[in-house]
Amino acid sequence: MHHTIKDPIPSLFTFNDSEKKFKDLMGVSVPLAEIKIAGTKFLQTGPILITHWGLSGPAVIKLSAWAAEHLYQARYEFTVLVSWIGSVKEEEIRALLENHKKIKGKQQVTSNPMFSLPQRLWQRLCGLAEVEESKVWSELSQKKINKLIEFVIRSPFTIKGKTTFKEEFVTCGGVELTDINLETMESKHVKNVFFAGEVLNIDGETGGFNFQSAWTTAFLAAKAITSS
Repeated sequence: MHHTIKDPIPSLFTFNDSEKKFKDLMGVSVPLAEIKIAGTKFLQTGPILITHWGLSGPAVIKLSAWAAEHLYQARYEFTVLVSWIGSVKEEEIRALLENHKKIKGKQQVTSNPMFSLPQRLWQRLCGLAEVEESKVWSELSQKKINKLIEFVIRSPFTIKGKTTFKEEFVTCGGVELTDINLETMESKHVKNVFFAGEVLNIDGETGGFNFQSAWTTAFLAAKAITSS
């Protein structure tokens, strides 16, 4: 009897930004962002790192794992929306900026980052919102505030391809677990055939889960083999 094998595809990878519009900010990171694949329910929160090829960091890599099949079917061409301040509602940030405009009206916008964002990232977001360097908060029109909000919580990135160096961490897919005795990792169909690690249809988030799975399944298989 044949084993059921789910087609293996890449998982745990970074995103290649085709426009490279943030390339000069490589190395800049935020500790708590939200990244979403536009038009889907796939989203993750956590640290994001800007790289010279696009976007990386735990939030990006976790998103690639949960959306691995969707991204494979999309041929790795998609749009992500990044909120640099995490899961904050638009109404909250609007109220905060309007209040800031009232109490800090004479403060220059671009040179005083809000939301604890890195200076260079804040300046870029202001630039995308067409906020002039000389502008102070009291001079900022509602239109400019709206654009600034948009780039703070919904910065769009056109992604074309996985990590430039093809360094995906794990494989999604492999031999289905329903074909395996999970206490011994022995095949249910062929006696004395054991499976472990990447050949199994097991993959998890970043953080050591895939290493643990490989070690544990190998241990169980080795224990069963030596005991037989």
